[in-house]
Amino acid sequence: MLLWWEFMFLEKPMLVKKRRDLIDKFSSFICFTANNHQIQLSWKVDVRLENNMKLKLAADSEAKESFWAQYFLKVLLTKDRPSNLECNFSIAKKHFSAYLQEACFKAARDIQYEFKYIKHKYSLEEFFQIANLAANSPTKYFKSFNFERSQINIEAYAITAFKRFIRNQIYRQDLEARRTRFSGYGLLKDLSAGELNDALLAQNFYTQQIIHHRLAWQCFCEMFRVSPNHSGSRSISENELKSIADYYNQRCSQLNLDSLPATKIVIQEMLLTCINAAKNYRNKQYLYFEEDYFGAFDPAPSKWDVLIQQEESQQLKVILDKLFINMPEQCQIMFKLWQGLNLTQTEIAHLLKSKYSGLQKQYQVARQIKKYNRDILKKFSSEWNQNNPEIYINNEKDIERIKSAFDKYFHIYCQQLIFPLLDEVFEELEDENKENILMIQLETDYIKDFNELPKIITRFLENFKYYMEKTMYLEQDSLSIANNKLADVINQWIRIKQG
Repeated sequence: MLLWWEFMFLEKPMLVKKRRDLIDKFSSFICFTANNHQIQLSWKVDVRLENNMKLKLAADSEAKESFWAQYFLKVLLTKDRPSNLECNFSIAKKHFSAYLQEACFKAARDIQYEFKYIKHKYSLEEFFQIANLAANSPTKYFKSFNFERSQINIEAYAITAFKRFIRNQIYRQDLEARRTRFSGYGLLKDLSAGELNDALLAQNFYTQQIIHHRLAWQCFCEMFRVSPNHSGSRSISENELKSIADYYNQRCSQLNLDSLPATKIVIQEMLLTCINAAKNYRNKQYLYFEEDYFGAFDPAPSKWDVLIQQEESQQLKVILDKLFINMPEQCQIMFKLWQGLNLTQTEIAHLLKSKYSGLQKQYQVARQIKKYNRDILKKFSSEWNQNNPEIYINNEKDIERIKSAFDKYFHIYCQQLIFPLLDEVFEELEDENKENILMIQLETDYIKDFNELPKIITRFLENFKYYMEKTMYLEQDSLSIANNKLADVINQWIRIKQG
């Protein structure tokens, strides 16, 4: 015997966009179907819910989507259910679940990307169905929802709750997924060489940086293989760091790698860089505005979708332009050196110690960068909220959630601050030299001898270095310690110019 819901559904044509019709939003559900070995998505409407919404809209045609979402949620959360909430609990639950279908799908897509290293185990549909379990338990997952905060969007609230629920379910049942919860140094032990390489590449590290960081990681791993009784604590001692540094310097000599002798502080910085890169790689987080909720519905983005993405990217740039220009001079210079030129904190300290008394050591630079990074993220969140009240960054947890994506975008932004200087140097060249430069593809993994470079590039680099030192008020020729990184920036700029 068929249950009532087995024949109550009528299939509508597949939709490639978010539901726009108010009745559809509260009466239809996402359906996954297999067709010729391909998964297709469609909306299916519950006729009973559809008819009920038609009656409600006929009685109150002016009510908006947010009103009905809150209306049904209040019915579910209100214990006594006063007369003004005249709605059957079961029906209200189904309406609310239908409304949350898009939030379920978005959460499923985010988690699928987050757990991409185990994508062979779980399909998008599985993540979606887990999210639906939470959507069908609104009294549990929405009990803390604050109706008085008008800026809080139910859908955005749901996405956060569903992602947390899916994540916890996967952690509970999958050992491989739980690897993401390792402590920093525990994560280093769990990494493979290939995964670390990919993680560093994802952070835009150039080849020589990757070589040195991988070597530091290898030395760390080998040292602790020798000491298997190590407690596995979340930190390593000063003596252990010194031992790793000594071993690293020995290996550099054996491999004929050009490198300044590494101290325990430098080794700690390199290991922390590897940890952060691995965390970002394994647990990638994206800003709300970087995502298209339903891009998976479309075989390809439309011109309209592309235009919207361009507008959002421009909005980000406008906000960052405003924030950056109001930063202290010291902060601007540090970010240009760190994010724009990929200098290490030790190198930055070497460059700025004569200019700023409080930046004599690597740890002082690290402390300032952390402070400025935190300040600009908070100010960015405030600016974003003013322009986008519908996508509200609400508290410290929200800020932490977007941090990884913001850092990535800010890194790109700082790199782009450098390119106008290269444009200026380029415009001063004769036309023939311009053509010659744009035909060059540098091999800049590491520069040992500038005489090996084409003379036109050497002159171009020297002029670029002069401009950088002048605009940042650095001592003449002080940037020579970063010649290889300047050359790498030039190479990136050339590739962009070449199209």
